[in-house]
Amino acid sequence: MTTATPPNGKAPTGPTPAILDGSTPTDLLPTTGNYPVEVVRYQSVVLTDIPGAKPPRKLTGAIDLGEENLPFYDRPAEGMIITTEQSWSVQGVTLGRLLHSLALAPGESTRVAVVDWERRTLGAGTEKTAEADLLSSKTDQDRSITEVANTIASEQQHGYSIMQEQSKSTSGGGGAGISLFGLNIGGSGSHSSNSGFATNVARTTGVRTAAGQTAQQISARTQQVATAARSRHMTVVRETSQKEREQVTTRVVTNYNHMHALSVQYYEVVQVYQVSTQPVLAERCLFIPLQELSFTYNNLQRYKEMLAKVAPPEWAKRIREANPLDTTVRKADGCTAAEAPALQAFEGVDLLDIGGSSMGVYGVRRLDGAPLRFDPAARQWQPMSTAGLPAGGLKRIAPGKNTVWAIRPDNAIVIFDGTTWRNDPAGGIALAIASGSDGTTYHVGLTNGSVYQRAGDGWTLVPIEADDIAVVNSERMWYSKQGRTWERTGTTSTERTPAPGIVRMTAGPDGTIWGVTKDNKLMMVEVGATAWTPGKIGTVSLGSVPFGKVVAAAGGEFWVMTDKGALLRALTTPREALVPFDDAPPPESGWPSKIEVWWDDAGIRSIRLVIPGHTFRCGDTSGSGVQQRGAYEFKAGEKLLSVDYWTGTAARGSLAGLRLTMQSGMVSFGPAGGIDTPDQTDDAGGAALCGLFGSTVKAGSRTYIAGLGVYLRGGKVPQAVLDHLNDNRRYYSQAVWANADELTLSRVLANYSYTPPGSKADPVPLGVLLDPKPIAATGNYLGFRWNFTSETERLDWLKARSDDSTTLGKTVTAKVGIATNGVFAEAVLGRANAAEKIDLTRFWNWKESPIPILPTDIAPVATGTRSQDVDVKVSQLAASEARFQQLQAVPDPTGMEAAMRALANANLFRDMSGFAQMSEMLGKGITAAAGNDQAAAQRANEAMKTAAEHQQKMGALAVEAMSKVIPGGQVTGSLTGLGGMLNQGKNGASDSAAAATEPAAKP
Repeated sequence: MTTATPPNGKAPTGPTPAILDGSTPTDLLPTTGNYPVEVVRYQSVVLTDIPGAKPPRKLTGAIDLGEENLPFYDRPAEGMIITTEQSWSVQGVTLGRLLHSLALAPGESTRVAVVDWERRTLGAGTEKTAEADLLSSKTDQDRSITEVANTIASEQQHGYSIMQEQSKSTSGGGGAGISLFGLNIGGSGSHSSNSGFATNVARTTGVRTAAGQTAQQISARTQQVATAARSRHMTVVRETSQKEREQVTTRVVTNYNHMHALSVQYYEVVQVYQVSTQPVLAERCLFIPLQELSFTYNNLQRYKEMLAKVAPPEWAKRIREANPLDTTVRKADGCTAAEAPALQAFEGVDLLDIGGSSMGVYGVRRLDGAPLRFDPAARQWQPMSTAGLPAGGLKRIAPGKNTVWAIRPDNAIVIFDGTTWRNDPAGGIALAIASGSDGTTYHVGLTNGSVYQRAGDGWTLVPIEADDIAVVNSERMWYSKQGRTWERTGTTSTERTPAPGIVRMTAGPDGTIWGVTKDNKLMMVEVGATAWTPGKIGTVSLGSVPFGKVVAAAGGEFWVMTDKGALLRALTTPREALVPFDDAPPPESGWPSKIEVWWDDAGIRSIRLVIPGHTFRCGDTSGSGVQQRGAYEFKAGEKLLSVDYWTGTAARGSLAGLRLTMQSGMVSFGPAGGIDTPDQTDDAGGAALCGLFGSTVKAGSRTYIAGLGVYLRGGKVPQAVLDHLNDNRRYYSQAVWANADELTLSRVLANYSYTPPGSKADPVPLGVLLDPKPIAATGNYLGFRWNFTSETERLDWLKARSDDSTTLGKTVTAKVGIATNGVFAEAVLGRANAAEKIDLTRFWNWKESPIPILPTDIAPVATGTRSQDVDVKVSQLAASEARFQQLQAVPDPTGMEAAMRALANANLFRDMSGFAQMSEMLGKGITAAAGNDQAAAQRANEAMKTAAEHQQKMGALAVEAMSKVIPGGQVTGSLTGLGGMLNQGKNGASDSAAAATEPAAKP
């Protein structure tokens, strides 16, 4: 609103009327592009990082898509859920394609009808029909007929016949004709007569006998079985959708210009949009790796319907029919411990030093000095903790009774307390160290090889010098110096000769002293002996192994380290024969109530299973040796999911550990029961433990379980179904993961936690941070929304990604044209305006001279449906081919029938009277007389025909004569025409005569 200003420039003192006719307000003007007309948002899930993942293989060639051993994801991965917004803003309209051009001449008018129709028909059908017919038929016939027929026929006859015949025939005929120029008459006549007399006398006598005998025997037995087995499995899905639209528009287009042509051009109207795409929201997500499922009797019931949906039809039917609730007793495969080899090489293990005692066998890795320990249950070298060790690790190791001693590369003595390496409180410095079975420890110092003995928390100098030492106990030790060796008992040292040049030595748990010479040969001092002899390890042949060091362990186990650090394990105690046992459960056995297991440090000694009304125990029942005991009481109806077995070295191979995984949890038995990776796992499939089988083995005075298997009472499912599921477990596992319910996922996630790399926050269960509804699945990853513990954490996470503009992406803008249903018409007059210029010098009042040319009417525009019927009928089954066969008729008896036909024959006796011949002769006479009459009539007709033909020829000659008299020679084919011609000839002749007598006209 504006106000008027007075000419003096001063503001008015009172109110001034507003100027009503100002500029148009901008908010009333229509504009485009200010606001989007449509906003679309969509989400993308991306995997951004796999912390701690192994580097992928370098791509240097073609990739084999059929490679089966590709690893799955084995650690959690982080990702983002990016919400992208796409907005569509109207920018305006423009002209698109030229759809139609209408050209009109000056003054031309036309009618245009536009019919726009559209029909969409969608039909989908799936039909599968299977039919089967089975027909079986068997026919036997049994019939016996015997018939005898005798027939006699006699006949005697006498008679005579007299016949007289007389015939006469007369015939006549004539013909006449009259022609124009004469008369012609023709005729004929004939006469015939015949007479005859015949007498016949006949006498006939005849006797005929017909005898027939028929013996017919037919065996016929009829047994028909018709079975029609009709099987039909049909799935019919018919989905039909029809949509039809029709629009009719009529218009009249006229060019009112009399001097110029007019063209009307129709263009497609295009709507122009500006499309902007930009990320507006980012959420973090966590990808959880899942293990492939091993399908069992237990989880088949849980996932049965889910698996059947994704299985092929033939397997889906078998999966649905499997009923794990039907109970049956089955025998699991069980675990049989293979006999440990007498000599075993450990490839890939390169040691700098090795040591052994009752604590086990330890080593120092040559590569980095890391400490290792041999795990007898897993039969692998496992790394030990390196906490407290500086870079470089260790160079010597010596396990004792309860302590592991070691020497660092800087010669400092360190002690392992079970979790951490710590420096020797006494600050010992040594070149070599050894510990006996009772814990007595010596080391060789740096100064002239002085030997020190551990006393309390310090070291006491021993008045000897050595290069290496071997300690048996506090009362006995051996040491070497420059190839010479001494045995020290108490405080007395005695040199043992001859000196074989020993440079390294160790002591076995039984007191045997092992030594290696400078040229890498093995020597030994047996228990009770004082002289060195060539070394031997039981009956194991080591060949020409270049020895570096030998360590003896309990149970007849020896470890040989070569001069290059390679390892050999030798077992000298042979395994005795296995003693099998088998406790098959009775059919009426119930659920187990308790299981007890006894074991020692080497393996499992005995197992007892208690079932109400039945108890079974296998193994060492005498309880010899120090044993530990474990027991588990089963809950009512509790099922066993799986059984894990570990094997050890006791008795050259036995059961070292046993773990039962129940519905309520896991229970482990034996020295190796806590190791994560078992040697073998049997799938119990959610069944009940109801029996044991296996074998035992003796090792000295002790008995161990060599192999073990279990009897299970549980689900009855065809093994072929389980094999199919497990052979394709990756495919079926992905189907289970993708369809897992939120309750199951929430229960599982609540047992795990995850902390991002670099985060100092306390671990929080994933069940609290993750939305249990999956948002993505790839490989064996299942992605979940990952919530933040605080707003600060969320802002820090967003800031770290917003600083990098490439993380979330930039805004992208583009113009998009979309064709509409609108049409724009543009009229063009020649190459100028669409209407002629008004010129008063020309005639312009078209009402005085209307345009006479009008367009012709077009047919009425009619609308009608163009829909088509879609056949959704189910095809009928074909007619069954299973039906009874028509029985073949048994032939009737023929003997009696032939005899009766012989008697019933009318011409049984021959006619001897000659009556037939006489009748024939008399008939011929009558025929001859009648024939003469017919011949006379025929000759009369021929005479008549001759006269008629003569008359026709005479008429033709008369017509030909008249044609010469008539002018022009015109002849008609009828008598009336002939008469007209004659009259015309007369008129023509008179006219010609008059013309001759009339004078000629003057010019």
